[in-house]
Amino acid sequence: EMLNCPIGPKTKALAVFLRYGMRVPYRKVKELFDVLFQMRFVPASAMGFDRAATRKGQPLYEDLKEKLRVAVTANADETIWRQDGITHYLWYAGNEELALYHIDRHRSAEAAKLLLGEDFAGVLTTDGYAAYNAVNAKERQTCLAHLIRNCNEIKQEILLKAARFQDPHALEFVDEVGSLFKNACAQGGKLRAGKISLATALVRRSGFYRKLDTICTRSLHDQKALALQRRLTDADKDKRRLFTFLKYPNLQPTNNQAERSLRGMVIFRKISMGTRSHGGSHTHSVLPSLLLTAQRQGRHPLGFF
Repeated sequence: EMLNCPIGPKTKALAVFLRYGMRVPYRKVKELFDVLFQMRFVPASAMGFDRAATRKGQPLYEDLKEKLRVAVTANADETIWRQDGITHYLWYAGNEELALYHIDRHRSAEAAKLLLGEDFAGVLTTDGYAAYNAVNAKERQTCLAHLIRNCNEIKQEILLKAARFQDPHALEFVDEVGSLFKNACAQGGKLRAGKISLATALVRRSGFYRKLDTICTRSLHDQKALALQRRLTDADKDKRRLFTFLKYPNLQPTNNQAERSLRGMVIFRKISMGTRSHGGSHTHSVLPSLLLTAQRQGRHPLGFF
């Protein structure tokens, strides 16, 4: 674009990309254009570019939401966000092709349904947060990495107690549960790599459930170990969701995909200290969703914007 001409789509697209693709603050965006291209505008203009891109991207954002609700698989997670100093929540749902963010005042079932609908058609992988029950997913996978960490944390807490207060059965319980989940994850890796067949994986899945039932018959006194035992034996909580990944060759046993997808936004939150208004939060929902989806579908965000 030529000097002294009205700011056009290439400049606006680059400003949006610097902000959301490179996480550059508005004042730095303004300085970059001033120094490199002798194009002068105030930081508020860069914010205006974002708002315009959000309006133009809104139909795509809604389309993205509809596509996600009928996806074969999805991962979901949430983290804290700040809007004008007030606690909000940044929600994520997506898979290897789609990414959807939504900033909401609440960490509730209604917020989960805004992303995934009330009847999610695929397999949903999450941590143990109960709000995701509201989306009525066809099938669920609980993150085994969370459960393995939970086993390790319970073990460390028991070992910190005086010997006479330690529950040896609880120590054996968390060790065996952790080993069982690690073994299951290894079998899932073999299934995804084609080293074992789906039929073999299903047989081993049944074996894991039988072994878990045996482990969970142990009498425990440690309260946290007992709470985990009840969680793993409750069909309405995690029991039916532990080894779903052994039924689907491309399904992961952990929720790392969602956690990685939130990481960039968490860094952005630390840089920007959150947003100041509902409009800003909406922009921070729409544009990162479109940017990450474009990347996952092989398109460079700058060209897309």
